[in-house]
Amino acid sequence: MTASSPPASAQGQRQGKSQGQGQGQGTGLAAGLAAVVMWGLAPVATRALVGHLAPLPLLVLRIGLSGLVLLPWCVHRLIRMRRGGTARLRRGELGRLTAAGLLCMVGYNLPVTVGLQWVPASTAALILATEPVWILALGRIFLRTPVPPLCWAGAALALGGIAVLAGPEAITAAASGRALAGTGLVLLGTALFGAYTLVLRPLAAELGGGTAAAYSTVAGAIPYLALAGLLPAAARLSTLPAAAWAELGFLALGCTVAGLAAWSIAVARSGSARAGLLLYLEPVVGVAGAVALLGEHLSAAMAAGGALIMTGVATAWLAQHRAG
Repeated sequence: MTASSPPASAQGQRQGKSQGQGQGQGTGLAAGLAAVVMWGLAPVATRALVGHLAPLPLLVLRIGLSGLVLLPWCVHRLIRMRRGGTARLRRGELGRLTAAGLLCMVGYNLPVTVGLQWVPASTAALILATEPVWILALGRIFLRTPVPPLCWAGAALALGGIAVLAGPEAITAAASGRALAGTGLVLLGTALFGAYTLVLRPLAAELGGGTAAAYSTVAGAIPYLALAGLLPAAARLSTLPAAAWAELGFLALGCTVAGLAAWSIAVARSGSARAGLLLYLEPVVGVAGAVALLGEHLSAAMAAGGALIMTGVATAWLAQHRAG
């Protein structure tokens, strides 16, 4: 009895550890799904909101509020750094965080929000799904990152899907100028988000993904806070329907703040590779949300374009993953 106790104790510890890891991964999966659902619905909420607010005032409210919410936490972290609790930010890191914030909050959000005035939310959601392709392409161009040939084949498929989404209607219809401009702006924002990801990646490795993203969000909110004078008068804002305020709160506090926190938990508990697979659900959520909440119709061209995009992105991701 006594001789068998240590092995039994060790087995119990292993079982407890295994159960703890399983619970941790389950928590990570739930947090990752929550983040993906919020991010997938962001084009849907934005498309609905641009019917009530012009893009720039919308972003001043959305990103300004996000920055103000995250500011106290960032200040607390900086005070800890000064007191020696953690390593201080170097000047180069501050510059990179500022660049990342501007690329995301201005370079990504501004063209996408403007573009969503003229393209359906479902189309935007599918175009945004090409972000991994842009990360590969920009990494190759600016960082000389090796890219397997099959990745380029995947990128070509994804871009072909975007061409199908734009379709002949975007060229021949009376409103083709705006439709084509909207598609181009969403595509530009997606490419700039890829650049943001590349700029932020070494900072995320150094500071932690959530910390780096929070700092960059606050830095990117500064230009919008400076433009607060462009907001409509309080009397006009008071006429916004309750649904518009709910959409604004969802975008500012849900997609940006809560989504950031949930994704940080997902990466910490499940690992970046496993959590990253959840991002393939984002365009599915976006399209489903647009159909269910905005009454958009899923045409044959949209289904074909979406299938090409997702096939291309998956091909590029798998080729890069196998190459290490």
